[in-house]
Amino acid sequence: MKTRFTTVDIRAVIAEINANYIGMRVNNVYDIDNKTYLIRLQKPDSKAVLLIESGTRFHSTDFEWPKNMMPSGFAMKCRKHLKGRRLTQVKQLGIDRIVDIQFGSDEAAYHLIVELYDRGNIILADHEYTILNLLRFRTAEAEDVKIAVRERYPVESARPPEPLITLDRLSEILSKAQHGEQVKKVLNPHLREYSSKSWCLKLLETHSVIIYGNFQLEPDIYILCIKTQTVLIFQ
Repeated sequence: MKTRFTTVDIRAVIAEINANYIGMRVNNVYDIDNKTYLIRLQKPDSKAVLLIESGTRFHSTDFEWPKNMMPSGFAMKCRKHLKGRRLTQVKQLGIDRIVDIQFGSDEAAYHLIVELYDRGNIILADHEYTILNLLRFRTAEAEDVKIAVRERYPVESARPPEPLITLDRLSEILSKAQHGEQVKKVLNPHLREYSSKSWCLKLLETHSVIIYGNFQLEPDIYILCIKTQTVLIFQ
């Protein structure tokens, strides 16, 4: 069983939800435990339930989950602001494992921001991304940003997508590598978006392939492919 969503999983779920559930209204919000929530959606001819587990997953569900008898403070806050509002958009912020679920539009919009990495978080924010409530306060020390009530959620800090991998792009990345570095270490930060593709997995498994001073991409990439049993198709 998958224990944590990848970027590819997130994109697949977002596509499914945008295709099937946009326009449905929030009927209610429930909590299963202190990090897992259900959003019940409905329209005249159908119903649906979204499951959100902080730090782990986000998807529709048909399972009849047990609900807490007494809703948490976070669930009550979500009910106050989201009940009756339409689901209008679901998107990923950059290439980070962060999902932005929007209910309502314009100045009447609210956002549930779901962080699906590390310890995770679920943040309720208004149309300007001012935080109204959240599961846990944290400080992003590297960015000097507080994730707290009345602070603005830093949507602009999401990492933008990497350029498409071309032969020139791969050459540029490898040419900047330090003498003696592993190929895996060099490529890993640049291939996260492509982690589902078999050739990327092969390249990222190359623990024993080392960059040396005389490495040249054009002739040596073929040796690299032979070592990793990889077939590369570039744009």
